[in-house]
Amino acid sequence: MKLALSPGFIGTCRIRNRFVMPAANLGWCTDGFVSEKVVSFYQKRARGGTGLIIAGAAGVDPVRINRAGMMQICDDRFIPAMERLVRAVHKEDGKIFLQLMHAGAYAGQEEHGGLPAVAPSRYFCNFTRETTEELTKAGISQIISWFRDGAVRAQKAGFDGIELIGSAGYLIAEFLSGATNKRQDEYGGTISGRGRFLMDVIDAVREGVGEDYPVILRLSGSDMIPEGNGPEELAAIAKAVGNHVDALNITGGWHESQVPQITYHVPRGMYLYLAKAVKELVDIPVIGCNRLDAESAADAVEQGCCDMVGVLRGLIADPDLVNKYKAGETDAIRPCLGCNQQCLERIFSGEPLACTVNPFVGREAESLRLRQEGKKILVIGAGISGMVYAALNAVRNRVTVWEKDLHYGGAARAVAKLPDREDVRDYLDYLFRRCISLGVVFKWEKEGCPEELKTLLDNRIFDQIVIAVGSSMDMSGYRTETSQPASGCRSEETPLVLTAGQAILAEELKGRHIVIAGSGYKAVQTAQYCALARKKGDREKAFLDRFIPEHSGFASHVMGWKDSTVTLLGWEKRIGSGFGKSTRWIMLKETERQGIFIELDAAAEKICRGRIVYRTGDVRKEIPCDLMVICQGWKANEDFDSMKAEYTDRLVLIGDARRPGRITEAVKDAFTAAIMLQFTGQENTYRGQ
Repeated sequence: MKLALSPGFIGTCRIRNRFVMPAANLGWCTDGFVSEKVVSFYQKRARGGTGLIIAGAAGVDPVRINRAGMMQICDDRFIPAMERLVRAVHKEDGKIFLQLMHAGAYAGQEEHGGLPAVAPSRYFCNFTRETTEELTKAGISQIISWFRDGAVRAQKAGFDGIELIGSAGYLIAEFLSGATNKRQDEYGGTISGRGRFLMDVIDAVREGVGEDYPVILRLSGSDMIPEGNGPEELAAIAKAVGNHVDALNITGGWHESQVPQITYHVPRGMYLYLAKAVKELVDIPVIGCNRLDAESAADAVEQGCCDMVGVLRGLIADPDLVNKYKAGETDAIRPCLGCNQQCLERIFSGEPLACTVNPFVGREAESLRLRQEGKKILVIGAGISGMVYAALNAVRNRVTVWEKDLHYGGAARAVAKLPDREDVRDYLDYLFRRCISLGVVFKWEKEGCPEELKTLLDNRIFDQIVIAVGSSMDMSGYRTETSQPASGCRSEETPLVLTAGQAILAEELKGRHIVIAGSGYKAVQTAQYCALARKKGDREKAFLDRFIPEHSGFASHVMGWKDSTVTLLGWEKRIGSGFGKSTRWIMLKETERQGIFIELDAAAEKICRGRIVYRTGDVRKEIPCDLMVICQGWKANEDFDSMKAEYTDRLVLIGDARRPGRITEAVKDAFTAAIMLQFTGQENTYRGQ
């Protein structure tokens, strides 16, 4: 048996395995009270085999209360709701701790009743873009007592322990960091002084709940902000508190760090070195986390990087992750994409939690049933929306999928080839395996035209046909190898013109001066791919550099293997629309690092041999171009418009066939088309009444 599946202890609390679900605001609490959605969400993860759930964060401040769906523990009236949550998790043989949190500088006024945030010192917070108020000593003492009271309430509610969040840039982390703590009294100065607030909080909590009640401290392994603590300082802090808490939960940097923390750019288990460094210094369990799936999490424990592993978004994507891993069914685990589109992005925007790949999130308490049962269904297209729809319906229907290519995945195959997007490939493989396991029949190189589909419907060969063929692109104005340019852009002999998908799936880019037409997220991702991709002449030049280096310069001059250029030519005034807050800055930074030239508010006027003439404002410019990649002009499929009115619900369009969008829209579209929601009752908020 893997060590990760064996029991572990945090203080006096025995936990059935080493898998931990870290805390995250779900956005489903009403006035701070735990709702039925929260209870059902966590109960589902406990039933799925998760050893320890850390619920929260729960606010301890009764003055600055987060009003964006976050749970609270700042008053006794919240205890009955918490008791309901604890009972539900215990019913599934799981353990549950409550994370206690004070947001400090991160308490944005819009979410906290218009009150200014408090912090160790007065400063401008880069995360909220607001200025904080410096805490007085009386204010510090008040907050310490609030942490104590919150711990006592958690204990009364039946939680198996608590976690104090001293990471990510919240109040405790702000006191610890020299970047935000400029105090000159006993709560500032040296690292010992900056750590006094944390020690006082721990002492107060211990006074309230006793020495035997399990307490975890969550720490950033490094602040990863200018003037902040590095791994050495945080390791010293961890060592100092090691005899005062029962476990340490080590994560990456702060929310405002200019280093990716949990997006898909981060390799799996990237920050385990921070957990391992702490583990070598303390004699209590250490939890490692950030970008772990079941396999990498179990390996982390096996290799001694940590004693337990935190998997948050993986358990949001698949609540049965642990049970599937335990049963050896890793191929059946629905993978997280690391996209943040429906989880982190929504929470940062004050919206409730959802999941790109798991449309059942937040619906655990609802009764769901298929719109079609006992029917013969034909799905046209084996992309994401097509396979999601097929898998959902195959439980109670006979489903066949036609795909015009010899591959599943559709447009997402190109996304899976983009830098750092291997999770998308894993998701496509998961969907295909899921379909096969449920008996879905695939027919390759089979394309359904409207006339053929009409015949199938008229003769009742299929009861329902679902169009999931993807979107098309308006290429008017561009000359390709098989088409003439439309009026509006004069053209001589032109460079090769490809769509984004064609360019990304090509073995080699047949050009060295590449122009990307577009400015949204697809254009930015394509530009970055083209900057890294093998271009015409790269392989030959690499051969010469390796075996005949003295010929390399001569051959490059003769063959025209000049340094490649990538230009982003967009008609908008900014790039990256469609990226979320947590990923846009990373993509822009990477675009700059790769030397991609950006020209915005620009429109092509003339596409010539070896160059493009364009206008930006009143200025006419030109740039070299021997390959143009089009990333704008996507449109819904119109081939089946005439059939929709005739066949009503027997013909359904989903995904890009209905409206071009991202993966999250493709999954949501398929789910909405396949599933009927039936509420079991009114949404209950447990207020102890």
